[in-house]
Amino acid sequence: MSIEMIVVATDGSPNAMRAVAHAAEIASATGAQVVAVHVFEPLALLGHVEPPIDFAAQEAEALALLEAAWCAPLAAAQVRFEPRVVEGSPAAAIVDLAREVDADLIVLGARGLSQARELLLGSTSMKVLHSAHLPVTVVAPV
Repeated sequence: MSIEMIVVATDGSPNAMRAVAHAAEIASATGAQVVAVHVFEPLALLGHVEPPIDFAAQEAEALALLEAAWCAPLAAAQVRFEPRVVEGSPAAAIVDLAREVDADLIVLGARGLSQARELLLGSTSMKVLHSAHLPVTVVAPV
């Protein structure tokens, strides 16, 4: 299997940053292009940001973080990448984007939750694993 397009999901967390670094390694070795995606969930801001909430400004801030900080391992590895912020449910949005860009691989970090909690709540990585139409690499936490 040749890898030409990788989708890597990040929210800036330590585990997500490990996934971005891993995607950078794969892309560097294969010459693949990377689409780095952050899934913006406007309703998740309720209770964390004082009203009125400027959703457009929050999304723009997320894109700025994605470009400047969260994609740093990709830039350092000098791989071709495109940062994208999309709205929606994280797992579905990641899989939809992978389909849209005809990705060969999805890379994302594990949340590192306990097994019991993960069984009850499910995680983005588990949902992506169960719904993706292509190979998925889940980078384990340290």
